[in-house]
Amino acid sequence: MIKKPANWDSVEAITGNYKKLPAGGYVCKITHAEGVQSKTGKPMLKIAVDIASGEYEDFFLQQYMNDKARSDEAKWRCYYYQLTDGDSTGRFKGMIENIKASNPGYVWNWDEKTLVHKIFGGVFREEEYINRNGGISTSTKLIAVRPVEGIQDIEPPAKKEINGSSTASSFGTVEEIPF
Repeated sequence: MIKKPANWDSVEAITGNYKKLPAGGYVCKITHAEGVQSKTGKPMLKIAVDIASGEYEDFFLQQYMNDKARSDEAKWRCYYYQLTDGDSTGRFKGMIENIKASNPGYVWNWDEKTLVHKIFGGVFREEEYINRNGGISTSTKLIAVRPVEGIQDIEPPAKKEINGSSTASSFGTVEEIPF
């Protein structure tokens, strides 16, 4: 006979059923922002993000709270990283302009902490990865910061597959792209 574990009555059952964020556009909110360095030492902005409204409101907060109930090692699951210098300055400026457009009256003053609680339009894409069992799984990642206006009407981006191809691409491999 199997012995009943001591925490059986209090542990949350992991059934494999969970709500997955579909690819597409969402109104997002910034929950944390900090200036950090990339692995190569370049300056970048790291923002923690959650869904601000709709069916998936507080999606990442709920994931975090569920994870925290099971482990003290829980981590926030949605970050966006933007290099801020050199060739990336234009993309960084575009990100800030999109946040400003989504928050009338907001003035960027070079203090990343002022980004907390600001909203923006987030573009999420489904991406494949190798799971801990060596199989292929998918997750949904934030890939772009856009203005809020019209974000929910965007076409979901094509899934990023492990082999580097895209499910919506008209080319079979990267080598076939004519440029």
